[in-house]
Amino acid sequence: MKIRNSLTGAYGLRSSIHDCVVALILAVAAFTLVGASVARADDACPKYGGTFKTVDISYSNLDPSQVANPQYYMRLLYDGLLDFDHDLNVVPGLAVDLPTRDGERYVFKLRDDVKFHDGSDFNAEAVKFNVERLIAGEVRSPLTGYWKKQLKSVEVIDDHTVAFVPAGEWPTMLWDFASSLRFASPAAVKELGVDHGLKGAVGTGPFMFKSFQPKNLMILERNPNYYKAGLPCLDGIQARVIKSGSVRALSLIKGDLDMINTFPETQFPQFQGSGVIIDEGKSSTLTVLAVNTKNSALADLRVRQAIQHAVDGKELIDNVYAGMGEEIASIFPSWHPAFTLAEELSPVRQDVEKAKALLADAGYGPGGKKLTLQLLTGSGGAHTQRAILLQAQLADIGIDLKVKSVAYAQVLTDLQAGNYELILWQMLGGPAIIDYAWNLYGSGGPNNFTFYNEEGGYQNPRAEELTLEIAKSNEPNEVRAQIIELQDIIFNDVPVIFLNWRNHRTARTPSVKDLETARLKGMEDLRKVWLDR
Repeated sequence: MKIRNSLTGAYGLRSSIHDCVVALILAVAAFTLVGASVARADDACPKYGGTFKTVDISYSNLDPSQVANPQYYMRLLYDGLLDFDHDLNVVPGLAVDLPTRDGERYVFKLRDDVKFHDGSDFNAEAVKFNVERLIAGEVRSPLTGYWKKQLKSVEVIDDHTVAFVPAGEWPTMLWDFASSLRFASPAAVKELGVDHGLKGAVGTGPFMFKSFQPKNLMILERNPNYYKAGLPCLDGIQARVIKSGSVRALSLIKGDLDMINTFPETQFPQFQGSGVIIDEGKSSTLTVLAVNTKNSALADLRVRQAIQHAVDGKELIDNVYAGMGEEIASIFPSWHPAFTLAEELSPVRQDVEKAKALLADAGYGPGGKKLTLQLLTGSGGAHTQRAILLQAQLADIGIDLKVKSVAYAQVLTDLQAGNYELILWQMLGGPAIIDYAWNLYGSGGPNNFTFYNEEGGYQNPRAEELTLEIAKSNEPNEVRAQIIELQDIIFNDVPVIFLNWRNHRTARTPSVKDLETARLKGMEDLRKVWLDR
Protein backbone atom coordinates (compact mmCIF):
# COMPACT_ATOMS: atom_id res chain seq x y z
CA MET A 1 0.00 0.00 0.00
CA LYS A 2 1.34 3.42 -0.90
CA ILE A 3 0.23 6.30 1.27
CA ARG A 4 1.17 9.71 -0.09
CA ASN A 5 0.24 13.17 1.10
CA SER A 6 -2.06 14.77 -1.45
CA LEU A 7 0.06 17.93 -1.67
CA THR A 8 3.38 16.34 -2.62
CA GLY A 9 2.60 13.72 -5.27
CA ALA A 10 4.67 13.27 -8.39
CA TYR A 11 3.14 11.58 -11.37
CA GLY A 12 5.01 9.22 -13.63
CA LEU A 13 4.75 9.36 -17.40
CA ARG A 14 4.89 6.15 -19.44
CA SER A 15 4.43 6.00 -23.20
CA SER A 16 2.58 3.09 -24.80
CA ILE A 17 4.77 0.76 -26.83
CA HIS A 18 3.47 -0.18 -30.25
CA ASP A 19 4.77 -2.16 -33.10
CA CYS A 20 6.72 0.41 -35.13
CA VAL A 21 5.58 -0.78 -38.50
CA VAL A 22 1.92 -0.98 -37.55
CA ALA A 23 2.09 2.43 -35.88
CA LEU A 24 3.62 3.99 -38.97
CA ILE A 25 1.00 2.49 -41.26
CA LEU A 26 -1.83 3.61 -38.98
CA ALA A 27 -0.42 7.11 -38.64
CA VAL A 28 -0.01 7.57 -42.38
CA ALA A 29 -3.48 6.17 -43.03
CA ALA A 30 -5.05 8.40 -40.41
CA PHE A 31 -3.34 11.50 -41.77
CA THR A 32 -4.41 10.61 -45.29
CA LEU A 33 -8.04 10.05 -44.26
CA VAL A 34 -8.66 12.94 -41.91
CA GLY A 35 -5.74 15.28 -42.46
CA ALA A 36 -3.80 17.14 -39.86
CA SER A 37 -6.88 17.55 -37.62
CA VAL A 38 -6.03 14.29 -35.82
CA ALA A 39 -2.93 15.90 -34.40
CA ARG A 40 -3.49 17.90 -31.23
CA ALA A 41 -0.98 20.71 -31.31
CA ASP A 42 -2.45 21.97 -28.08
CA ASP A 43 -2.37 18.61 -26.30
CA ALA A 44 -3.03 19.08 -22.62
CA CYS A 45 -2.83 15.35 -21.86
CA PRO A 46 0.10 12.93 -22.05
CA LYS A 47 -2.37 10.29 -23.22
CA TYR A 48 -5.98 10.31 -24.41
CA GLY A 49 -8.79 7.80 -24.17
CA GLY A 50 -10.35 5.35 -21.77
CA THR A 51 -13.37 5.40 -19.48
CA PHE A 52 -12.80 6.37 -15.87
CA LYS A 53 -14.92 4.20 -13.57
CA THR A 54 -15.85 5.21 -10.06
CA VAL A 55 -18.68 5.12 -7.51
CA ASP A 56 -20.82 7.26 -5.18
CA ILE A 57 -23.35 8.64 -7.63
CA SER A 58 -25.73 9.83 -4.91
CA TYR A 59 -27.50 12.35 -7.13
CA SER A 60 -31.23 12.08 -7.76
CA ASN A 61 -30.97 14.70 -10.52
CA LEU A 62 -28.13 16.14 -12.64
CA ASP A 63 -29.55 19.63 -13.09
CA PRO A 64 -26.87 22.23 -12.10
CA SER A 65 -29.12 23.49 -9.32
CA GLN A 66 -28.66 20.29 -7.33
CA VAL A 67 -26.26 19.63 -4.47
CA ALA A 68 -24.98 16.20 -3.47
CA ASN A 69 -21.74 14.43 -2.69
CA PRO A 70 -19.32 14.01 -4.22
CA GLN A 71 -19.59 17.52 -5.62
CA TYR A 72 -17.10 16.95 -8.43
CA TYR A 73 -19.72 15.42 -10.74
CA MET A 74 -21.29 18.83 -11.39
CA ARG A 75 -17.94 20.22 -12.54
CA LEU A 76 -17.84 17.57 -15.26
CA LEU A 77 -21.12 18.60 -16.91
CA TYR A 78 -21.20 22.30 -16.13
CA ASP A 79 -18.92 25.30 -15.76
CA GLY A 80 -19.36 28.42 -13.66
CA LEU A 81 -18.40 32.02 -14.24
CA LEU A 82 -15.73 31.40 -11.61
CA ASP A 83 -13.84 28.25 -10.71
CA PHE A 84 -11.43 27.23 -7.95
CA ASP A 85 -8.07 25.50 -7.96
CA HIS A 86 -6.67 22.79 -5.71
CA ASP A 87 -5.76 25.32 -3.03
CA LEU A 88 -9.32 26.73 -3.13
CA ASN A 89 -8.23 29.96 -4.76
CA VAL A 90 -11.01 31.47 -6.87
CA VAL A 91 -10.02 31.71 -10.54
CA PRO A 92 -11.83 32.64 -13.78
CA GLY A 93 -14.06 30.07 -15.46
CA LEU A 94 -16.57 31.10 -18.11
CA ALA A 95 -15.70 34.69 -17.18
CA VAL A 96 -12.42 35.97 -18.58
CA ASP A 97 -11.45 37.40 -15.19
CA LEU A 98 -12.73 38.09 -11.70
CA PRO A 99 -15.58 40.64 -11.64
CA THR A 100 -14.98 44.36 -11.55
CA ARG A 101 -16.88 46.70 -9.25
CA ASP A 102 -19.13 49.33 -10.84
CA GLY A 103 -21.03 51.08 -8.05
CA GLU A 104 -23.20 48.46 -6.45
CA ARG A 105 -22.80 46.12 -9.44
CA TYR A 106 -20.26 43.36 -10.00
CA VAL A 107 -19.56 43.08 -13.72
CA PHE A 108 -18.38 39.89 -15.43
CA LYS A 109 -16.92 39.78 -18.94
CA LEU A 110 -17.75 36.42 -20.50
CA ARG A 111 -15.76 34.26 -22.85
CA ASP A 112 -17.02 34.52 -26.42
CA ASP A 113 -15.87 31.06 -27.58
CA VAL A 114 -18.10 28.78 -25.50
CA LYS A 115 -21.03 26.70 -26.63
CA PHE A 116 -23.37 24.39 -24.75
CA HIS A 117 -23.33 20.69 -25.56
CA ASP A 118 -26.37 21.18 -27.80
CA GLY A 119 -24.50 23.72 -29.93
CA SER A 120 -26.30 26.79 -28.60
CA ASP A 121 -24.26 29.83 -27.50
CA PHE A 122 -23.23 30.52 -23.95
CA ASN A 123 -23.85 34.23 -23.39
CA ALA A 124 -25.15 36.79 -20.92
CA GLU A 125 -28.79 35.87 -21.59
CA ALA A 126 -28.01 32.26 -20.68
CA VAL A 127 -26.48 33.44 -17.40
CA LYS A 128 -29.54 35.55 -16.58
CA PHE A 129 -31.89 32.71 -17.50
CA ASN A 130 -30.17 30.25 -15.15
CA VAL A 131 -29.91 32.64 -12.22
CA GLU A 132 -33.53 33.80 -12.44
CA ARG A 133 -34.71 30.20 -12.82
CA LEU A 134 -32.86 29.30 -9.63
CA ILE A 135 -34.06 32.30 -7.63
CA ALA A 136 -37.67 31.93 -8.78
CA GLY A 137 -37.72 28.34 -7.58
CA GLU A 138 -38.64 27.04 -11.03
CA VAL A 139 -36.47 24.05 -10.15
CA ARG A 140 -36.45 22.50 -6.68
CA SER A 141 -33.03 23.32 -5.27
CA PRO A 142 -31.41 23.73 -1.85
CA LEU A 143 -29.61 26.75 -3.31
CA THR A 144 -32.74 28.76 -4.09
CA GLY A 145 -33.26 30.33 -0.67
CA TYR A 146 -29.64 31.38 -0.30
CA TRP A 147 -29.28 32.95 -3.74
CA LYS A 148 -32.65 34.65 -3.42
CA LYS A 149 -31.51 36.20 -0.16
CA GLN A 150 -28.09 37.29 -1.40
CA LEU A 151 -28.86 38.56 -4.90
CA LYS A 152 -30.96 41.60 -5.77
CA SER A 153 -30.78 41.32 -9.56
CA VAL A 154 -28.84 40.14 -12.59
CA GLU A 155 -28.54 42.42 -15.62
CA VAL A 156 -27.51 41.76 -19.21
CA ILE A 157 -25.25 44.57 -20.46
CA ASP A 158 -24.40 43.01 -23.82
CA ASP A 159 -23.96 39.49 -25.26
CA HIS A 160 -20.79 38.87 -23.28
CA THR A 161 -21.18 41.16 -20.28
CA VAL A 162 -23.41 40.54 -17.28
CA ALA A 163 -23.76 42.36 -13.96
CA PHE A 164 -24.89 41.13 -10.55
CA VAL A 165 -26.32 43.40 -7.87
CA PRO A 166 -26.06 41.94 -4.33
CA ALA A 167 -28.91 42.51 -1.89
CA GLY A 168 -26.42 43.56 0.80
CA GLU A 169 -23.03 42.63 2.21
CA TRP A 170 -21.77 39.41 0.64
CA PRO A 171 -18.20 38.68 1.74
CA THR A 172 -18.28 35.10 0.41
CA MET A 173 -19.62 36.11 -3.01
CA LEU A 174 -16.65 34.96 -5.09
CA TRP A 175 -16.51 31.55 -3.41
CA ASP A 176 -20.28 31.12 -3.75
CA PHE A 177 -20.06 31.85 -7.47
CA ALA A 178 -17.17 29.43 -7.88
CA SER A 179 -18.63 26.59 -5.83
CA SER A 180 -22.36 26.62 -6.50
CA LEU A 181 -23.43 28.60 -9.60
CA ARG A 182 -23.30 26.66 -12.87
CA PHE A 183 -25.13 26.97 -16.16
CA ALA A 184 -27.38 24.78 -18.29
CA SER A 185 -28.49 25.41 -21.84
CA PRO A 186 -31.71 27.48 -21.78
CA ALA A 187 -32.84 25.71 -24.95
CA ALA A 188 -32.40 22.28 -23.36
CA VAL A 189 -34.10 23.34 -20.13
CA LYS A 190 -37.10 24.66 -22.06
CA GLU A 191 -37.29 21.52 -24.18
CA LEU A 192 -36.91 18.99 -21.35
CA GLY A 193 -38.74 20.92 -18.63
CA VAL A 194 -38.83 18.97 -15.35
CA ASP A 195 -36.89 16.16 -17.05
CA HIS A 196 -33.76 18.28 -17.40
CA GLY A 197 -31.23 16.49 -15.24
CA LEU A 198 -33.03 13.18 -15.68
CA LYS A 199 -33.43 12.49 -19.39
CA GLY A 200 -30.76 14.97 -20.38
CA ALA A 201 -28.36 17.47 -18.84
CA VAL A 202 -26.80 20.06 -21.11
CA GLY A 203 -23.98 22.27 -19.92
CA THR A 204 -20.68 23.59 -21.25
CA GLY A 205 -18.46 21.22 -19.28
CA PRO A 206 -15.78 18.78 -20.46
CA PHE A 207 -18.22 15.85 -20.47
CA MET A 208 -21.68 15.35 -21.91
CA PHE A 209 -24.70 13.45 -20.63
CA LYS A 210 -25.13 9.95 -22.10
CA SER A 211 -27.40 8.15 -19.62
CA PHE A 212 -28.51 8.44 -16.02
CA GLN A 213 -30.33 6.33 -13.44
CA PRO A 214 -30.96 8.37 -10.26
CA LYS A 215 -28.75 7.29 -7.36
CA ASN A 216 -27.61 4.28 -9.37
CA LEU A 217 -25.69 4.92 -12.59
CA MET A 218 -24.29 7.86 -14.57
CA ILE A 219 -22.49 7.63 -17.90
CA LEU A 220 -20.81 10.69 -19.42
CA GLU A 221 -18.92 11.02 -22.69
CA ARG A 222 -16.21 13.37 -23.87
CA ASN A 223 -17.19 16.86 -25.06
CA PRO A 224 -15.14 17.24 -28.29
CA ASN A 225 -15.80 20.99 -28.37
CA TYR A 226 -14.75 21.89 -24.84
CA TYR A 227 -13.44 25.44 -24.69
CA LYS A 228 -10.29 24.48 -22.78
CA ALA A 229 -7.98 23.34 -25.56
CA GLY A 230 -6.97 19.68 -25.44
CA LEU A 231 -9.26 18.72 -22.57
CA PRO A 232 -10.65 16.43 -21.36
CA CYS A 233 -8.23 13.53 -21.58
CA LEU A 234 -10.77 10.76 -21.03
CA ASP A 235 -13.31 9.35 -23.48
CA GLY A 236 -15.86 9.09 -20.70
CA ILE A 237 -16.72 8.71 -17.04
CA GLN A 238 -18.93 6.07 -15.47
CA ALA A 239 -20.17 6.21 -11.89
CA ARG A 240 -22.34 3.65 -10.15
CA VAL A 241 -23.51 2.67 -6.70
CA ILE A 242 -21.83 -0.14 -4.76
CA LYS A 243 -23.19 -0.14 -1.23
CA SER A 244 -20.80 -2.67 0.26
CA GLY A 245 -17.52 -1.09 1.32
CA SER A 246 -15.61 -4.34 1.00
CA VAL A 247 -16.99 -4.97 -2.50
CA ARG A 248 -15.98 -1.44 -3.52
CA ALA A 249 -12.46 -2.03 -2.25
CA LEU A 250 -12.22 -5.42 -3.97
CA SER A 251 -13.51 -3.92 -7.24
CA LEU A 252 -10.74 -1.31 -7.08
CA ILE A 253 -8.07 -3.90 -6.38
CA LYS A 254 -9.30 -6.04 -9.30
CA GLY A 255 -9.29 -3.02 -11.63
CA ASP A 256 -13.04 -2.95 -12.18
CA LEU A 257 -12.97 0.57 -10.68
CA ASP A 258 -10.38 3.28 -11.11
CA MET A 259 -11.07 5.26 -7.92
CA ILE A 260 -13.10 5.16 -4.73
CA ASN A 261 -13.42 7.63 -1.89
CA THR A 262 -15.37 7.95 1.37
CA PHE A 263 -14.00 4.72 2.78
CA PRO A 264 -13.04 4.18 6.43
CA GLU A 265 -9.57 3.64 7.84
CA THR A 266 -10.50 0.05 8.72
CA GLN A 267 -10.17 -0.80 5.02
CA PHE A 268 -6.48 0.13 4.86
CA PRO A 269 -5.39 -3.49 5.47
CA GLN A 270 -7.53 -4.65 2.54
CA PHE A 271 -5.31 -2.61 0.20
CA GLN A 272 -2.03 -3.85 1.69
CA GLY A 273 0.24 -5.12 -1.09
CA SER A 274 -2.34 -4.45 -3.81
CA GLY A 275 -0.54 -1.56 -5.51
CA VAL A 276 -3.51 0.71 -4.87
CA ILE A 277 -2.48 4.32 -4.17
CA ILE A 278 -4.13 5.97 -1.18
CA ASP A 279 -4.02 9.75 -1.24
CA GLU A 280 -4.63 11.48 2.07
CA GLY A 281 -6.23 14.92 2.45
CA LYS A 282 -5.71 16.53 5.83
CA SER A 283 -8.24 17.65 8.43
CA SER A 284 -11.35 18.05 6.32
CA THR A 285 -13.89 16.93 8.89
CA LEU A 286 -14.46 18.53 12.29
CA THR A 287 -15.48 15.85 14.79
CA VAL A 288 -17.26 17.10 17.91
CA LEU A 289 -19.74 16.21 20.58
CA ALA A 290 -22.53 18.70 20.10
CA VAL A 291 -23.83 19.78 23.51
CA ASN A 292 -27.47 20.64 24.12
CA THR A 293 -26.98 23.69 26.32
CA LYS A 294 -30.70 23.68 27.20
CA ASN A 295 -30.10 20.52 29.23
CA SER A 296 -30.01 21.37 32.97
CA ALA A 297 -26.71 19.61 33.65
CA LEU A 298 -25.02 20.68 30.42
CA ALA A 299 -26.11 24.29 30.90
CA ASP A 300 -23.49 24.37 33.67
CA LEU A 301 -20.23 25.65 32.19
CA ARG A 302 -18.20 23.56 34.63
CA VAL A 303 -19.78 20.33 33.39
CA ARG A 304 -19.03 21.13 29.76
CA GLN A 305 -15.47 22.07 30.61
CA ALA A 306 -15.07 18.85 32.59
CA ILE A 307 -16.21 16.78 29.62
CA GLN A 308 -13.78 18.64 27.35
CA HIS A 309 -10.92 17.89 29.74
CA ALA A 310 -11.99 14.24 30.00
CA VAL A 311 -11.80 13.47 26.27
CA ASP A 312 -8.59 12.65 24.45
CA GLY A 313 -8.86 13.38 20.73
CA LYS A 314 -5.44 11.90 20.04
CA GLU A 315 -6.56 8.53 21.38
CA LEU A 316 -9.47 8.60 18.95
CA ILE A 317 -7.16 9.48 16.05
CA ASP A 318 -4.73 6.67 16.87
CA ASN A 319 -7.31 3.97 17.56
CA VAL A 320 -10.16 4.83 15.18
CA TYR A 321 -8.52 6.81 12.36
CA ALA A 322 -5.31 4.78 12.11
CA GLY A 323 -3.42 7.98 12.92
CA MET A 324 -5.03 9.85 10.02
CA GLY A 325 -6.21 13.02 11.73
CA GLU A 326 -5.10 16.10 13.62
CA GLU A 327 -5.66 17.36 17.14
CA ILE A 328 -7.66 20.53 17.65
CA ALA A 329 -5.40 23.58 17.63
CA SER A 330 -7.84 26.20 16.34
CA ILE A 331 -11.52 26.55 15.56
CA PHE A 332 -10.36 26.42 11.92
CA PRO A 333 -8.72 23.44 10.17
CA SER A 334 -5.00 23.72 9.50
CA TRP A 335 -5.49 24.23 5.73
CA HIS A 336 -7.94 27.11 6.19
CA PRO A 337 -6.79 30.69 5.37
CA ALA A 338 -8.15 31.81 8.75
CA PHE A 339 -6.32 29.12 10.75
CA THR A 340 -5.00 30.78 13.90
CA LEU A 341 -3.08 28.64 16.36
CA ALA A 342 -4.44 29.11 19.85
CA GLU A 343 -1.80 30.47 22.21
CA GLU A 344 -3.18 28.32 25.02
CA LEU A 345 -4.32 24.81 24.08
CA SER A 346 -4.91 23.48 27.59
CA PRO A 347 -8.70 24.14 27.38
CA VAL A 348 -8.96 21.51 24.62
CA ARG A 349 -6.44 18.98 25.93
CA GLN A 350 -7.09 16.09 28.28
CA ASP A 351 -6.59 16.81 31.98
CA VAL A 352 -8.40 14.19 34.05
CA GLU A 353 -7.66 15.72 37.44
CA LYS A 354 -8.91 19.12 36.35
CA ALA A 355 -12.03 17.47 34.92
CA LYS A 356 -12.74 15.75 38.24
CA ALA A 357 -12.26 19.00 40.14
CA LEU A 358 -14.68 20.85 37.83
CA LEU A 359 -17.32 18.13 38.27
CA ALA A 360 -16.90 18.18 42.04
CA ASP A 361 -17.29 21.95 42.04
CA ALA A 362 -20.53 21.48 40.09
CA GLY A 363 -21.79 19.03 42.73
CA TYR A 364 -21.06 15.73 40.97
CA GLY A 365 -18.82 12.82 41.87
CA PRO A 366 -17.89 11.30 45.26
CA GLY A 367 -20.11 12.80 47.94
CA GLY A 368 -22.25 14.47 45.28
CA LYS A 369 -24.73 13.57 42.58
CA LYS A 370 -24.26 10.87 39.97
CA LEU A 371 -24.09 12.33 36.46
CA THR A 372 -25.58 10.20 33.70
CA LEU A 373 -25.72 11.45 30.12
CA GLN A 374 -26.88 9.94 26.86
CA LEU A 375 -24.70 10.00 23.74
CA LEU A 376 -26.49 9.67 20.42
CA THR A 377 -24.32 8.35 17.61
CA GLY A 378 -24.45 6.66 14.24
CA SER A 379 -24.33 2.89 13.96
CA GLY A 380 -21.35 2.61 11.60
CA GLY A 381 -18.05 1.08 12.63
CA ALA A 382 -16.15 4.31 13.30
CA HIS A 383 -19.14 5.78 15.17
CA THR A 384 -19.30 2.75 17.45
CA GLN A 385 -15.54 2.71 18.07
CA ARG A 386 -15.48 6.40 18.98
CA ALA A 387 -18.46 5.97 21.29
CA ILE A 388 -16.79 3.12 23.17
CA LEU A 389 -13.62 5.15 23.71
CA LEU A 390 -15.58 8.23 24.79
CA GLN A 391 -17.62 6.12 27.21
CA ALA A 392 -14.38 4.91 28.82
CA GLN A 393 -12.82 8.39 28.92
CA LEU A 394 -15.86 9.90 30.64
CA ALA A 395 -16.05 6.98 33.05
CA ASP A 396 -12.57 7.95 34.24
CA ILE A 397 -14.02 11.19 35.68
CA GLY A 398 -17.20 9.59 37.03
CA ILE A 399 -19.67 10.30 34.20
CA ASP A 400 -21.89 7.40 33.19
CA LEU A 401 -22.30 7.76 29.42
CA LYS A 402 -25.16 5.78 27.93
CA VAL A 403 -24.67 5.21 24.20
CA LYS A 404 -27.58 5.01 21.77
CA SER A 405 -26.69 4.03 18.21
CA VAL A 406 -29.08 4.83 15.37
CA ALA A 407 -28.91 5.31 11.60
CA TYR A 408 -26.94 8.46 10.80
CA ALA A 409 -29.96 9.98 9.08
CA GLN A 410 -31.72 9.81 12.44
CA VAL A 411 -28.69 11.39 14.12
CA LEU A 412 -29.00 14.38 11.81
CA THR A 413 -32.76 14.60 12.36
CA ASP A 414 -32.38 14.61 16.15
CA LEU A 415 -29.47 17.04 15.92
CA GLN A 416 -31.53 19.58 13.98
CA ALA A 417 -34.51 19.11 16.29
CA GLY A 418 -32.41 19.47 19.46
CA ASN A 419 -33.60 16.05 20.58
CA TYR A 420 -30.42 14.95 22.35
CA GLU A 421 -28.05 15.56 25.28
CA LEU A 422 -24.73 14.79 23.61
CA ILE A 423 -24.44 13.85 19.95
CA LEU A 424 -21.42 12.65 18.00
CA TRP A 425 -21.32 14.83 14.89
CA GLN A 426 -18.98 15.52 11.99
CA MET A 427 -19.04 18.77 10.02
CA LEU A 428 -17.58 19.68 6.65
CA GLY A 429 -16.85 23.34 6.08
CA GLY A 430 -15.38 25.32 3.20
CA PRO A 431 -12.82 28.12 2.85
CA ALA A 432 -15.30 30.80 3.91
CA ILE A 433 -14.52 32.19 7.38
CA ILE A 434 -18.21 32.21 8.26
CA ASP A 435 -18.37 28.40 8.03
CA TYR A 436 -16.36 27.96 11.22
CA ALA A 437 -17.57 31.08 13.02
CA TRP A 438 -21.13 32.43 12.77
CA ASN A 439 -22.49 29.27 11.10
CA LEU A 440 -21.48 27.21 14.13
CA TYR A 441 -21.74 29.60 17.04
CA GLY A 442 -23.91 32.54 16.03
CA SER A 443 -27.58 32.88 16.89
CA GLY A 444 -29.39 31.59 13.83
CA GLY A 445 -26.27 29.99 12.37
CA PRO A 446 -27.26 27.04 10.13
CA ASN A 447 -24.93 24.66 11.97
CA ASN A 448 -25.60 25.99 15.48
CA PHE A 449 -27.49 23.01 16.90
CA THR A 450 -26.39 23.51 20.52
CA PHE A 451 -28.66 26.52 21.26
CA TYR A 452 -25.54 28.54 22.07
CA ASN A 453 -26.65 32.20 22.13
CA GLU A 454 -30.16 31.10 21.19
CA GLU A 455 -33.30 31.22 23.33
CA GLY A 456 -33.08 28.81 26.25
CA GLY A 457 -29.43 27.98 25.61
CA TYR A 458 -26.14 29.13 27.08
CA GLN A 459 -25.54 32.83 26.42
CA ASN A 460 -22.40 34.79 25.70
CA PRO A 461 -23.28 38.16 24.13
CA ARG A 462 -19.65 38.94 23.30
CA ALA A 463 -19.32 35.73 21.29
CA GLU A 464 -22.46 36.69 19.39
CA GLU A 465 -21.03 40.14 18.63
CA LEU A 466 -17.78 38.64 17.40
CA THR A 467 -19.45 36.11 15.08
CA LEU A 468 -21.39 38.96 13.48
CA GLU A 469 -18.28 41.11 13.11
CA ILE A 470 -16.32 38.23 11.57
CA ALA A 471 -19.18 37.44 9.17
CA LYS A 472 -18.69 40.82 7.49
CA SER A 473 -15.35 39.82 5.97
CA ASN A 474 -13.78 36.88 4.21
CA GLU A 475 -10.26 38.29 4.53
CA PRO A 476 -8.61 36.70 7.60
CA ASN A 477 -6.20 39.55 8.26
CA GLU A 478 -9.08 42.02 8.47
CA VAL A 479 -10.69 40.10 11.34
CA ARG A 480 -7.72 38.30 12.90
CA ALA A 481 -8.12 40.04 16.26
CA GLN A 482 -11.80 39.07 16.39
CA ILE A 483 -10.94 35.48 15.42
CA ILE A 484 -8.43 35.22 18.26
CA GLU A 485 -10.90 36.60 20.79
CA LEU A 486 -13.76 34.39 19.57
CA GLN A 487 -11.55 31.32 19.62
CA ASP A 488 -10.59 31.90 23.25
CA ILE A 489 -14.25 32.35 24.18
CA ILE A 490 -15.40 29.23 22.32
CA PHE A 491 -12.67 27.07 23.85
CA ASN A 492 -13.74 28.35 27.28
CA ASP A 493 -17.53 28.17 26.77
CA VAL A 494 -17.43 24.72 25.14
CA PRO A 495 -20.69 24.83 23.14
CA VAL A 496 -19.27 21.73 21.46
CA ILE A 497 -16.79 19.24 22.86
CA PHE A 498 -13.87 19.37 20.43
CA LEU A 499 -12.54 15.90 19.58
CA ASN A 500 -10.31 16.16 16.48
CA TRP A 501 -10.03 16.75 12.77
CA ARG A 502 -10.47 13.66 10.62
CA ASN A 503 -8.69 13.20 7.31
CA HIS A 504 -10.40 12.17 4.09
CA ARG A 505 -8.92 10.23 1.20
CA THR A 506 -9.16 8.75 -2.25
CA ALA A 507 -7.87 5.40 -3.38
CA ARG A 508 -7.01 4.77 -7.01
CA THR A 509 -5.26 2.34 -9.31
CA PRO A 510 -1.74 3.27 -10.48
CA SER A 511 -3.07 3.90 -14.01
CA VAL A 512 -4.95 7.02 -12.86
CA LYS A 513 -2.82 10.11 -13.39
CA ASP A 514 -3.15 13.81 -12.51
CA LEU A 515 -5.60 13.22 -9.70
CA GLU A 516 -5.08 14.94 -6.36
CA THR A 517 -7.22 14.44 -3.30
CA ALA A 518 -8.97 17.75 -2.77
CA ARG A 519 -8.64 19.92 0.30
CA LEU A 520 -12.40 19.49 0.72
CA LYS A 521 -13.92 16.04 0.75
CA GLY A 522 -15.67 15.13 -2.48
CA MET A 523 -14.38 18.09 -4.49
CA GLU A 524 -11.67 16.39 -6.51
CA ASP A 525 -11.01 17.74 -10.01
CA LEU A 526 -11.38 14.97 -12.61
CA ARG A 527 -11.19 17.29 -15.60
CA LYS A 528 -7.47 16.72 -16.26
CA VAL A 529 -7.33 13.07 -15.21
CA TRP A 530 -5.85 10.65 -17.74
CA LEU A 531 -5.41 6.90 -17.79
CA ASP A 532 -2.02 5.30 -18.42
CA ARG A 533 -3.13 1.94 -19.72
